[in-house]
Amino acid sequence: MSCVWAECGQMQARAPRWIRADVGRPRRTLASARHPTCSGGAQEPHRQRSVEVLPAVALVRRGCPAEARLSARRACLAAVVSDRERIITTVKVFLSSLITGFEALRAEAASGATTLGHAVIRAEDFGAMPDSPQSACLAGVREADAVVLLLGWRYGHVQSSGISATHEEYREARDTRPVIVFIQVGIEPEPAQAALIQEVQGWERGHFTTEFRDPADLRDKMIRALHEYALVSESGPLDEPELLERARGLVPTSRNVSGTELVLAVAGGPRRAVLRPAELEDPKLHRFLMAQALTGDDAVLSPARGTDLVVSGDSVRLVQDHGKAAAVLDEEGSLLVIQPAVERDAWRTGITSIVHEEIQERLTRGLRFSGGVLDHIDGAQRLTHVALVVAIRGAGHMPWRTREEQDRSPNAATMSMRGSEHVVVTLSPPVRRRAALLYDTQRLAEDLTVRLRREVQG
Repeated sequence: MSCVWAECGQMQARAPRWIRADVGRPRRTLASARHPTCSGGAQEPHRQRSVEVLPAVALVRRGCPAEARLSARRACLAAVVSDRERIITTVKVFLSSLITGFEALRAEAASGATTLGHAVIRAEDFGAMPDSPQSACLAGVREADAVVLLLGWRYGHVQSSGISATHEEYREARDTRPVIVFIQVGIEPEPAQAALIQEVQGWERGHFTTEFRDPADLRDKMIRALHEYALVSESGPLDEPELLERARGLVPTSRNVSGTELVLAVAGGPRRAVLRPAELEDPKLHRFLMAQALTGDDAVLSPARGTDLVVSGDSVRLVQDHGKAAAVLDEEGSLLVIQPAVERDAWRTGITSIVHEEIQERLTRGLRFSGGVLDHIDGAQRLTHVALVVAIRGAGHMPWRTREEQDRSPNAATMSMRGSEHVVVTLSPPVRRRAALLYDTQRLAEDLTVRLRREVQG
């Protein structure tokens, strides 16, 4: 006999919201069980057949016994839950906070994470280890995919590093991993803890920072925040090699360089458009870019020189001196900043040299300018990471000196034997959290300058 299958939508209405949202994803097949015939007549065993399992939609035989319908619904739900767990159990979450006095909060936070199928890494579970407890915790941070930071009123014991263990864990994570921050409200933090909260709020503004009142409130918000994080990660995964390649592609490759240029390229990810073509032509955006590039606190162009604003293709360009200085922004939020590597009239004061401090200062301005522009066009923080590439073009055999060396002996210098016209450097790792542009600017500028000096000097 033939058996007719029908979709039953009743389960969808009763299913949790996160299950109902999954309707439409393909699922594996499910074999029917043996049971009596669905309608009158002699009983016969049903043959094994496969049906497509759809999320929160039970497939049942019309007229089947209640037990068979219930079994089908349970099998469908089990398939949904199993598939959901397959997606999210790959996420390892490190729980960072004080332990003493935070036991209830840590337990609820861990419960919220495991409810979603996440694997929780926490100090309580480490047991006896050959390394020090803090070394084990820092290793746990490096093993995790994301870090959950719980901040209350106490700062904690200061380690040999000069900061607390929680502070160390946060700084270990912030450059390379998402940090989901929960800050307790209705408390009076210690001075050191208040400073840590201020530091964290600067770095972690955006999607994954929230406040909580008590353990129950923390558990609810933990589930919501981790779910949002999982959705963002699935919809826009970060491809670091592609991000670095895009940043390298921004650097001009033409060998016809008049003068010596310092180039900073910043590409944002996960890759997506943050400006529509119409927005790229918005006069308000143009006025903002002109103001920041020419007269802002981190200006990268000279207000004493003429500036052309051109919208071409997918980018808007501010250009001076036929491209010797420029600031470029495209629809994906990528930025290119070109500044003179040496002062235009440097030859008047002695041998024209690349001055270390001047390069670092210009990179600092370029990084902060880029961070400010990204905050303006992408306040929702859709671009969470950046790849940084820096180049010096047209250096030739020009000496690299400190400002003190240049002032002490302006007419005598050691020339570079390498004489490279085009030097390109990155950091290791080359991809950083976007917040580093504004909150770790000095360290980035210092390290990039040192990398450039090594390459130029050979």
